[in-house]
Amino acid sequence: MLSTKDYILSYLLEQEDFISGEILSSRLEISRAAVNTAVKALRSEGYNILSSTKKGYKIIDPPDKTGYGELLHYLPEDRVKLIHSFDEVSSTNDTLKQLSFDGAPGGTVVIADYQSKGKGRRGRSFDSPHGTGVYFSYLMRPSIAPADASQITARTAVAVCRAIRRSCGIDPQIKWVNDLVAGSKKVTGILTEMTFESESGTIDSIVIGIGINVDQKETDFPEDIRDIAGSLMMAKGEYIRRAPLVAALTEEMDILSSSMPDGTSDYLSEYRKRCLTLGKEVSVVKVHDSGEVPRHGTAVDINPDFSLKVRFEDGHEEDLMSGEVSVRGLYGYI
Repeated sequence: MLSTKDYILSYLLEQEDFISGEILSSRLEISRAAVNTAVKALRSEGYNILSSTKKGYKIIDPPDKTGYGELLHYLPEDRVKLIHSFDEVSSTNDTLKQLSFDGAPGGTVVIADYQSKGKGRRGRSFDSPHGTGVYFSYLMRPSIAPADASQITARTAVAVCRAIRRSCGIDPQIKWVNDLVAGSKKVTGILTEMTFESESGTIDSIVIGIGINVDQKETDFPEDIRDIAGSLMMAKGEYIRRAPLVAALTEEMDILSSSMPDGTSDYLSEYRKRCLTLGKEVSVVKVHDSGEVPRHGTAVDINPDFSLKVRFEDGHEEDLMSGEVSVRGLYGYI
């Protein structure tokens, strides 16, 4: 999976100045000719690499990519070997599910620069243009009961918030149950898909898809979702590189995976702090755009199982495990 040019790219990214071909040759235990061949391959892929007979090689203004060479700059080699990076897939979740069926271990990650059929919740599509987002799926094989798995999506929302804060300096909020919001716009979607072992009734695998709008401008979104969708760049006001975010996501999802099924209190506490739904007037339907008459109330708490406690206008309370909840003042809901 990892090639000579990936290792050379990671070394070039580490250096602010030139690094000699001799040093690269020695570190990788390859010939100087092999180093030169790898540099030529990188140049053909759009990397601006200067060369000097006396000084060696230096990379200038590298493109914003999330390939193996970029990730080796942030993650250990053994961790990168469990990451599958693609220019294009139909869906990172579908690709990872196939790898799971083929026996991929827990912790395997699929990332792509573009999804032709990105998936959202309830069969919706997730807009996944080239070069502007992070499309990331993570495989878990946890030894947990199906009931414990219901918390994974909410915990993932916290893990993604932590990764964005670490790598981008942005502190997103969470709209129950798993929309991440920055600058009053949705910047992230999360889709969790599980497979079960039919005879034992236990979980075989969990594939968690995370789509993050990183560098889109408002005009990059279809007109019908511009009032709702935003990006990290729009929230921060500056361009954001994606490889550090992918690395931070990988690390935070590893932490989450290792914490299952324990560690609930840590994630629950942060979820409550970040949840912008709490204390707000909300409108609730079972299915989006179903024509159902919405019920109105106030979100009063996040329960220990991450369900949402809503006090409706008639005074009775319900704990919601699913459904579509609109928050007054957000996404155009009045």
